[in-house]
Amino acid sequence: METDSLQSPNHLNPAANPTTLILGGRMVVGQTVVQQDLLIQGESVVAAGKLTQAAADRIVDADGLLVLPGGVDTHVHFNDVFMGTVSVHDYFTGTRAAAFGGTTSVIDFSNQVPGGSLAKTLRDKAEEAEGKALVDWGVHPVITRPDEETLAEIPAVVAAGAPTIKCYMTYRDDGLLIEDADLVRVVKPLTEAGGMLMLHAEDNDLIEANVPRLIAEGNTAPIFHARSKPPEVETEAIRRIIQMARETKGRFFIVHLASPGGLDLLTRAMEEGLDIRPETCAHYLIFSEEVLKRDDGIKWICSPPLRDAEAMDVLWQGVADGRIRMVTSDDAAYSWEAKLYGKDRFDRCPNGIPGIEPRFCMLYSEGVAKGRIALPRFVEIVASEPARLFGLAPKKGQLDPGADADIVLLDPTARWTMGQDTLHMGADWSAYEGIEVSGKIQKVFSRGELLIDGEECLGTPGRGRYLHRRLNG
Repeated sequence: METDSLQSPNHLNPAANPTTLILGGRMVVGQTVVQQDLLIQGESVVAAGKLTQAAADRIVDADGLLVLPGGVDTHVHFNDVFMGTVSVHDYFTGTRAAAFGGTTSVIDFSNQVPGGSLAKTLRDKAEEAEGKALVDWGVHPVITRPDEETLAEIPAVVAAGAPTIKCYMTYRDDGLLIEDADLVRVVKPLTEAGGMLMLHAEDNDLIEANVPRLIAEGNTAPIFHARSKPPEVETEAIRRIIQMARETKGRFFIVHLASPGGLDLLTRAMEEGLDIRPETCAHYLIFSEEVLKRDDGIKWICSPPLRDAEAMDVLWQGVADGRIRMVTSDDAAYSWEAKLYGKDRFDRCPNGIPGIEPRFCMLYSEGVAKGRIALPRFVEIVASEPARLFGLAPKKGQLDPGADADIVLLDPTARWTMGQDTLHMGADWSAYEGIEVSGKIQKVFSRGELLIDGEECLGTPGRGRYLHRRLNG
């Protein structure tokens, strides 16, 4: 398998190891928050504690600021071809938005193209990232053709640093649907190779029955997207996955969980000892399905759909108590022109919300500032847990000595209004328009390099490196 193109060069001069001392900020240490200093040398954290006497080439005053690990977003869709369009975030615009939003590591999905090998999914992303990526990036291959040739490639792809492979249980018309029997065929060699199967859990049969019925009845407005995919669409798929986990002893991960019933099923499965765990996404914690009733409701068409306010409360509780291990963005940024495909029929609207930049600040504002979660739990859901679960720890997701110096300085007292004019994403519209936010990012470092300074992006496109990942046992 060709992997040379994935071994990104060191863009920094190895002979130059400048030191940066971040003074007086508040940091998360375990489950406590302490005021201490942080010393960076070159690309790494080298010390934390009371370091006011340490010599450094550069000193950053962090008094009054939170000093947090850079965000790890393991669910983004760059250059994504879907429902007759392509997402507007490429490896420059997408990673630039990530950086402004405090995210310093992303993992992107790469669909197996018709006739293409699984290895090609990695090469395709390496080509897309070359000369563009501002932050470090990894790949989740997506299997669309579960034949023997593809299955035989799984061990080599895992060894190449892409141990998390995704399959869809729906989207037949887009060539993504994988039947249950084939999911079993995929998870066995994947688990044996040290990998994990990620699943988009929606029951395709229920969707294919509901959508034509609603359209025939004239129920075509955005809210009927949610009605076409009620919570049982998720829970039925999750029920089947749990049974697969029980029978195969495989390793499973449920992406973008949105239904309380699904969380109940997964809670019992985890208590049973099955190797299965879920994430949710920021938009399921921020928006209820009520926004789908607005005139511009197509903005919030995503899959699974947004749920009601009671479901949001249940998901927040799952995030707070750890049953939902992490919160990603599921960034799928389509142009407004493309979203308008669905202005008269919900089923023609590309499913997805631009969210890579809002994730970090919105979860701080709605989670920590509003008392739903403590600051240490915030760090877990946006950085340390995704890094650990997806094979990036201990270099990413924490600020212990030896870790990459991926650091966010956030002013918890700042108040600002999120929207198209205050974000830096590539889409020409925002689902987060007019939301009042508590907490604003001041600076972002990536591997010791000051990448974001206020409203200025200082990084050179192409500096981002491929994240070669290996899952823990």
